[in-house]
Amino acid sequence: MDRNKINEPENNNQANISNYQEVLSRSLGEINTSQIVTGNGQIALDLVVVIDTSGSMSDEAGDLSKQIDATIEAASAKCPSHLRATFLGIEGTWPNTKFDQSASEYLIKRGVNERDLQARVPFKEADGRDHAGNKEDLCRAVIDISKHFDWRDDARRAIFVLGDEGMDGGGGILTRAAIAKNNEAISVAQDLGIKVYTYQGTPDDSLTNLDRFPTLADRDNVTREYERLAKETDGRAYIYTTGIANFSLVLQEILCDSLTPPVKTDRRFAECDSVCENLPLIINTVNTLSDIIKKTIDSCCSRY
Repeated sequence: MDRNKINEPENNNQANISNYQEVLSRSLGEINTSQIVTGNGQIALDLVVVIDTSGSMSDEAGDLSKQIDATIEAASAKCPSHLRATFLGIEGTWPNTKFDQSASEYLIKRGVNERDLQARVPFKEADGRDHAGNKEDLCRAVIDISKHFDWRDDARRAIFVLGDEGMDGGGGILTRAAIAKNNEAISVAQDLGIKVYTYQGTPDDSLTNLDRFPTLADRDNVTREYERLAKETDGRAYIYTTGIANFSLVLQEILCDSLTPPVKTDRRFAECDSVCENLPLIINTVNTLSDIIKKTIDSCCSRY
C-alpha cells in the first residue's frame, strides 16, 4: 500500500468502530460465527484462525474452509485434544465460508469495549482512495485476539493468521511502523503464552494492483516479518508466495504443534536476530540518508 496514510485521529477511529460494525452487520444480516468444538482429548486447545479479507485472499479463504472438517478429524486421530476452533475475518467476512464474522465484531459482542481494540475502520490513503488496509491489519488482529478473546483458562492458546501483503495495513513496502506493530504483537502473544502461526499467500502482482510489491527484495522484507512473528512466539511460518498451500497438511501440523506450550524466546537473542533479518532495510535507509547528506553538502559548497 502507499504508506503515506491519511489516518483519522486514534480517538475518532475507535469511536467509529461500533458504527462501522453496525453497518457491516446490517448489510450481511444476522451473523453467527463458525466455531467448532470437538474431541475428548486430555489437552484443551483454543485455536483462532483469522484471515485478511481483502480481495486477493479469496482462494485461501475458500480452500481453507473446505478442508477444515476433514482436517480436524484426521488431526484428532494423531493428536487428540478438546478443541475449540474459531474462524474470523479481519474487519470483514468471506461469504459462503467459515469466516462469517469479523474479529472485532466477535469481541465486541462478547463485551469488549471497542475503544480497547486496535482494529481500524476503513481509511483513505494519500491518493484519496480506500485500499482496504484495515482488512489487512494482521498484527492488530493478533493483538486484539490475544488480549480479548474468550480463552478457556485451562486451554493451550494458538492463533493462525493469514495474509499476503504487509502485516500492518497491507502494501508492498515494509515500514518502521509495521515493524513496530509486529514487535508489539510478538510481545503481547509472548506475555499471554500464545503461539502464533503465520501464512503468507501468493500476492497479486498485476500492474493494476497499486499495492503490489515493487521488487522481490521488498517482498522478502515483508516475508521476514511473517517469519519473525511465528518464530518469536514459538509458532511456525508457512510461506507460499508462489503457490497455494495444502491446507490439510498445514492445519494438521498446527493442531498437533499447538498442544505443546510455547518456549519463551530470550529477547536478547530475538533482538539480534531482528537486526540481522532487517539488515537490508537498515542498509538501504542508511544509504538513502548518506545520499541526502551528500547532496546537501554539494548544494552548500556550490555557493562558494
